[in-house]
Amino acid sequence: MAILLIEDSLADARLLQEVLKGSALTKSHLVHVQRLQAAMARLANEDFAVILLDLTLPDSYGLASLDSLTGVAPHLPIVVLTNTNDDELAVRAVRHGAQDYLIKRQINPEILVRALRYAIERKQSAEALRIANETLELRVQQRTAELKAANESLRQEIAWRQQIQDRLALAQQVGKIGTFEWLLPGYRVLWTAELEALYGLAPGSFSDRPFPWLERIYPEDRSKVERAIEEVLTHGQGLNLEFRIIWPDGQLHWIAITSTVFKAEQGQPQRMIGLHMDITEKKQLEAQFLRAQRLESLGTLASGIAHDLNNILTPVLSVAQLLPLKFPDLNEQTRNLLTILETSARRGSDLIKQILSFARGIEGKRVCLQVNHLITEIRHIIRQTLPKSIDIFVEVDPDLWMVHGDVTQLHQVLMNLCVNARDAMPHGGSLSITAANVMVDEVLARHHLEAIAGPHVEITISDTGMGIAPALLPRIFDPFFTTKEIGKGTGLGLSAVLGIVKSHGGFIDVQSQIHGGSQFHIYLPATTVALILPTDEMEHCSGAGELILVVDDEVAIREVIKTMLETYQYRVITASHGLDAIARYAEQKEEVAAVIVDLMMPIMDGGATLPLLQQINPAVKAIAMSGLNASEAAQNAKRQGFAAFLDKPIHTHDLLKTLHSCLLP
Repeated sequence: MAILLIEDSLADARLLQEVLKGSALTKSHLVHVQRLQAAMARLANEDFAVILLDLTLPDSYGLASLDSLTGVAPHLPIVVLTNTNDDELAVRAVRHGAQDYLIKRQINPEILVRALRYAIERKQSAEALRIANETLELRVQQRTAELKAANESLRQEIAWRQQIQDRLALAQQVGKIGTFEWLLPGYRVLWTAELEALYGLAPGSFSDRPFPWLERIYPEDRSKVERAIEEVLTHGQGLNLEFRIIWPDGQLHWIAITSTVFKAEQGQPQRMIGLHMDITEKKQLEAQFLRAQRLESLGTLASGIAHDLNNILTPVLSVAQLLPLKFPDLNEQTRNLLTILETSARRGSDLIKQILSFARGIEGKRVCLQVNHLITEIRHIIRQTLPKSIDIFVEVDPDLWMVHGDVTQLHQVLMNLCVNARDAMPHGGSLSITAANVMVDEVLARHHLEAIAGPHVEITISDTGMGIAPALLPRIFDPFFTTKEIGKGTGLGLSAVLGIVKSHGGFIDVQSQIHGGSQFHIYLPATTVALILPTDEMEHCSGAGELILVVDDEVAIREVIKTMLETYQYRVITASHGLDAIARYAEQKEEVAAVIVDLMMPIMDGGATLPLLQQINPAVKAIAMSGLNASEAAQNAKRQGFAAFLDKPIHTHDLLKTLHSCLLP
């Protein structure tokens, strides 16, 4: 065993060597140094089993020497040597890392051997305990890390499952779906909160029984549902049906149920699991689709009779225009009657165009128009149709600017708003229509994305009705949104109003309060362009003896157009159908300056007649006329190769102007 002795006294060192020779450690190897630094150097290069340290050294003193050694060799046992019997110093030395201490004058072989062996064993035990503690601490750290990782994984799993649950609940809310589980033998039902929300109820309202649910079903549909439940219990077939329910606020909703029944081993129904889905919007869309189909059928019917009605009105309108020319000496009363006749015929023609526009969605022409004329017509209509309990007030600026728009569409806007005002005043009230010139500034324009600052015509329709709740005001222009009862409104009126106003470059501003009435402000961009015809245009469009071929299957129409043209210095020949027209044209093709032909005729219509006329004369000038919608028919006529188009009933001015333009070189 190698022992390092750090002792500055040579006498004490020889004494220890002698003591070792006479002890059981006589074969030990004792290395003696006199300085602490020398001991540090030996420890760096040699291995020792134990250190004997004198606390009084030339280069170190007291416990500082002990601290230096334990810092360099923490695993070596140290026995302190002292010349004094100082117990306090001994205790302090042990606390600083020494395993024992010896008083030099009391050392003998037995004491020295016992102290060295005790020091070595104690140090080894302490080291083993340190290693064991470090190992245990490491294992605790590893286990703690494993538990922490497991807890984190479990937390993430819980969060992930909660996220899935939240998404499922959100999906059910968005999709208006709720689930249930029906324990059939005990007649107990587990309802989800999402399902009860479909019925407008708070969670737990259905408890765990089916009877509160059955009470929410519309009375006329309840028996159907009860029979379906009996089929479930008898034959084990799941519920798959649609029915109506009543919300607490009295609104009707549609619910669809789909479910599956799970049976026991004996074949008896045990559980039924399924879902409820709110299909109210689907039912509304179906109703709108059926309504659209009926509207389309109405459009088809209207198109079929429009031509015949316009054919009937054409002679009436034309005769009303011709009679004052044929009989210039008519008295004032007769002229007034003819004016009434002409106005009525025109209103009938406009009515047909409106029916076609409403029924088939056909857009009319955009023209420069005076809004005051439109409001005058609306006032006349609503005074005849609105209840007498509603007072009507109209105030229009006499110098109202003109707007560029579709008369029929703007008529629809005003009528829709007036009808809505009527519905808002079931017990009577006041309806006012005002129109004025306004300058839309940047402040107002910024509040409406469609608005452009500048001159506008503002039309305001106000009522003193029940008003609109603030929460509903932002939704009133949404398609299919309505506060009216089922069957009393489609929710499309205001949506169409907004679409028409936007298409005219305008915008709408609405103010309303509960029981305080509503005000709809319509802003339409004003225009300074006006189409004013010169007073002598009729004479300017008169003919100079040109020969015109008029083709129509209606005798009255042929004759009245013939009379109109002859009145203004044209010559006319007529034909009753396409084949007749081809024969007449072939006979006088060198003289005929233009052909006016109806598009709808028996035997051969106008569309089939034109190509044959062009074979006779490729430069033939043909004008189509029809009682169908002008816009659609005019486009078809242009594609077929006609030079111009006249819509029935034909106005004298339109006939002469179109023919004059067609005959220009």
